[in-house]
Amino acid sequence: MYIIICLDDNNGLAFNHRRQSQDRIVAEDIRKTVGEKKLWITDYSRKLFQAVSNLEISENPKGEAKKGEYVFQELETLDTDDEQIEQFIIYRWNRVYPADVSVEIGAEWKLTETEEFPGFSHEKITKEIYCRE
Repeated sequence: MYIIICLDDNNGLAFNHRRQSQDRIVAEDIRKTVGEKKLWITDYSRKLFQAVSNLEISENPKGEAKKGEYVFQELETLDTDDEQIEQFIIYRWNRVYPADVSVEIGAEWKLTETEEFPGFSHEKITKEIYCRE
């Protein structure tokens, strides 16, 4: 499975059971990245992806996703050693937000692709793709 997350400059993911931020350009890029494959999300994330027809809603998206499918993760930390994870797609806000949930990408992951683009509510978004070494 491919994990999609949005992080701040300190690898913060969420604060007080809420997403740190959102940006409609990021949601559109996720839609394009996923293409026709399934995108697993929780009900909390549904409003971000109203234009996506291939959504799967679950309270345990990582447990439901199959190989080659995408999971958008917002509020929970991740076990980056999970062997089912094939790739990380990280959108960086290029800002620091309050955070009480963060994600550390371990040394077993190699940055293979980087792209920068302007967001709607963020001056610059950085998209990073990590694969296992």
